[in-house]
Amino acid sequence: MNDWIEDEFGSVSLGDQRLNQRLRLLLARKWEKPGASFSAASQGHKEVVAASRFFNNEKTTQAKILSPHRAGTLERIRTGEYRRVLLVQDTTECDYTSHEKLPGTGPLSSQDRRGFFAHNQLVITPERVPLGLWDTAIEARDDAEHGKSAARKHRPIEDKESFRWLEGYRHACALAAAVPGCQVVSLGDRENDIYEVFVESWQRRAEGRPTAELLIRSKEDRCLEPFDPAAETAGPPAGHKMRSRLAAAAPLGTVQFHVPAATHDRKVKGSTRQITRAARDVVQEVRAIRVCLQPPFRSVATGGPLPAGELTVVEAREINPPAGEEPLVWVLLTTLPVASFEPACEMLELYLCRWEIELFHRVLKSGCRLEEIQQRHDFSLKPAIVLYMIIAWRLLYVMRLGRACPELPCDRVFDESEWKSVVVALKGRAALQHKPSVGEMVRMIAQLGGHLGRKNDSPPGMKSMWIGMARLADFAFCWERFGAHAADPG
Repeated sequence: MNDWIEDEFGSVSLGDQRLNQRLRLLLARKWEKPGASFSAASQGHKEVVAASRFFNNEKTTQAKILSPHRAGTLERIRTGEYRRVLLVQDTTECDYTSHEKLPGTGPLSSQDRRGFFAHNQLVITPERVPLGLWDTAIEARDDAEHGKSAARKHRPIEDKESFRWLEGYRHACALAAAVPGCQVVSLGDRENDIYEVFVESWQRRAEGRPTAELLIRSKEDRCLEPFDPAAETAGPPAGHKMRSRLAAAAPLGTVQFHVPAATHDRKVKGSTRQITRAARDVVQEVRAIRVCLQPPFRSVATGGPLPAGELTVVEAREINPPAGEEPLVWVLLTTLPVASFEPACEMLELYLCRWEIELFHRVLKSGCRLEEIQQRHDFSLKPAIVLYMIIAWRLLYVMRLGRACPELPCDRVFDESEWKSVVVALKGRAALQHKPSVGEMVRMIAQLGGHLGRKNDSPPGMKSMWIGMARLADFAFCWERFGAHAADPG
């Protein structure tokens, strides 16, 4: 029932064949019970002891565990013959405050919260199918640096926490080099709005090196280079700031959609406030302009000034918002060409795919219970975190594949014991005459997890999927042990 683990990790090389086998077994146990700890998922005391020895072995590293999965990610991109994939970057907190004596942790949002920051890069298709985790950096913040943002401001990028975004973009370029027939787009939220990231893209392109495209949500209202009338087609600018130049540009068209009611936290001047948004129909004007950014007043590591460079800016701004409501405004920076309304809308659609990494982190923490891992050392905890991430990716992959490719035969994803046991449990033995599709299997698994599956219900969510996957493992186990020979019709 774990064919995917054999396919994905058949080439793993930890320096000892016994360690290779143990890794595959740990993945299988965790896959069968995504929400359980290694101890709870193990079958007997010997497996618990072996798991502890595995993570404390110096040969067991993050890079070696992730390596075969990265190879599998490349294989999925190549065999899928994708013209474009998205590498989404984001950072999430791994809170281990309750692990009182765990060394190597650092402060999170406050000194009394301890843990790590995991900066993850998830490769997805524009249809939101996650193809794999390309890289992760699991690091602790230095206690001496906590809360000293002003002191860090004038340091080189290499000495800042924000360097992980530049490193992430370089990893995206490495992916672009590995799949030359596929366009790689690096997606990031406001934290990714870092000038050195743009410089990296401009320099790589100028040198003819493999370069990933950029699509980043804007945080800064950046200064622009002096206006050149010969290079401008939309008339003179209203100023030398990016937002004022956008305001002076003619709209390319409008988009309409409905937003549900929501409550979320927002950081305002160092404190967090709860913001409530009412449900409403939104109409946004879409604009796109080409700009030349003025470099900020800081130097690169070599001591020279940062260069200027060109980007495209796409804005979607709500018109006539309800009284008392802030207008919905998205400003995106991209290296992709945007000359008309259709490609501008395409950039907005691509950026919405960034939500998949938020969903990945939710599965990782709530479904796989990442922050409940029990290890005594940071060097043993970090490989365990990577293993949890691979399980979280697979859960998300199965769900999204059911939506994006619902007509695929289910045996492309599920073992025979898995799909047959679920079909018999929910529909009876006679239903085995029809092999379900991946979409049908996903709906049945979600039903095991509590999704009602009524005609007007929304598609299954991740919570019902990870609960259903745990029950699926029990059904498949019983099928292999007791039911296969008796349940086939005829």
